[in-house]
Amino acid sequence: MSTTASASAFQLEARTEAQVYQIRAWRDSSAGEPVLLPRRRIVQYLGINGYELITGQDVGFESSLRVFADFGLPRGEAARIDGVRSEDADLLHAFVRYGGNGLEGRLGRQVYVDVGDILAFDGLRVRYMSPLGIGAEVYGGLWVKGGGFLSSSVYQPDGTRESDSRRLEEGVAGADPTLTALEPMYGGKLLLEGPGSLSGLSAALGYRRALVEGQTDLERATAEVRYGQGPGVSALAGVDFDLLRMGLAQARAQVRWDGERLAVSGEALRVSPVFSADSIWYWFAFAPRDEARVRVDYFPRGPLRYYVQGVGSLYHTALNSESDVAKRAEDPGGPPSYTAGGSAGAAFQRGRLRSALDVSYRRGFGGSQFWADLTAGYGFGDGRFTLDGRLSVASIDDGFNPLLAGNFLGAQVWASHMLTRAARVSLVLEQNVNAYTRWDSKVFFLFDLKASL
Repeated sequence: MSTTASASAFQLEARTEAQVYQIRAWRDSSAGEPVLLPRRRIVQYLGINGYELITGQDVGFESSLRVFADFGLPRGEAARIDGVRSEDADLLHAFVRYGGNGLEGRLGRQVYVDVGDILAFDGLRVRYMSPLGIGAEVYGGLWVKGGGFLSSSVYQPDGTRESDSRRLEEGVAGADPTLTALEPMYGGKLLLEGPGSLSGLSAALGYRRALVEGQTDLERATAEVRYGQGPGVSALAGVDFDLLRMGLAQARAQVRWDGERLAVSGEALRVSPVFSADSIWYWFAFAPRDEARVRVDYFPRGPLRYYVQGVGSLYHTALNSESDVAKRAEDPGGPPSYTAGGSAGAAFQRGRLRSALDVSYRRGFGGSQFWADLTAGYGFGDGRFTLDGRLSVASIDDGFNPLLAGNFLGAQVWASHMLTRAARVSLVLEQNVNAYTRWDSKVFFLFDLKASL
């Protein structure tokens, strides 16, 4: 009698979070008399993954579901606030996948990342890479938006509300019924991977478009190049071109050298927010920020590691000329349009003890800010119980808003105990002290479960 062995494997990951904290209410409150709204949340994450469902074939599925309830926010109050839910569920991702012979495919809700953006969509993605190192990728589906089925607004284009259903029911003038409309999107890439001695080289040209009720909501073209073969010189560059505004939206170029005890990198960036075409922010402010960074990491023999970084930024002030902020930004005697600063830090690890200190300072456009962050942790006994702490200090002086100036102090303690190889419980206590929320306390309880079948 013969039997067929199955190589299928399944993985279950679960996390339960109990969150107790408060957020500041900005309506009917003042800087001297802040009003804090309680949040009492239970959040459950559940992930189920399957691998090699067909023997000898790379066929599987991955999924992650988040269910939450806020006992500090009744349904009636949540219904009066845009984008707030007292209880709901979010399907973060759930897709089946296949891979083999240079072909890779995914079908379902998935997260997609490239040089231009991070997005989530319900649909199909197919990628093929030939033995010659030339390939292509196509994808399409419905953009995941806050008003959709089991959906979160985390990855939808910014600058618009999740829904105007409340305003539509109340007959508010200007309410937009298209905010919850389906948003089809599609895109593709041409791919190149260098052969032989150029095996560390890869490049891609991409295009993406999204539509709402037949009108273009977002249209971008991208280009990416990467090179790296382990230690030594590596480089990457990418651009994201906005075809609606016909201008450069995002860009990044980095060159890095990694040695045995030293690493040096230089980076140039252009950063712009990714707005929906219907966003009112296109009327207020859409100017990019250009930034340059130089960093040196030093890791000698022993328990210490060091780094130092210099940063310079240029804030373009193509603001709406009718706004007060634009007048202040363009005032010859106003704040400069650039910032300069840097950061430095050190990390220590010896045995079960670990610690790190980071300090940063920037000054220029928007005022000045100083940050210091100290962390430390220790594993007790056989390492099943760990204790971590964090102390943060910030001094901020906003050049445009005099209310955003002062000193901020935060402290956090994280205790974690491994019950079994698959289960862990953690307790997090956090306390923040500042002039706006006065005493801001937070408590988080976590239970993590991870099992392979």
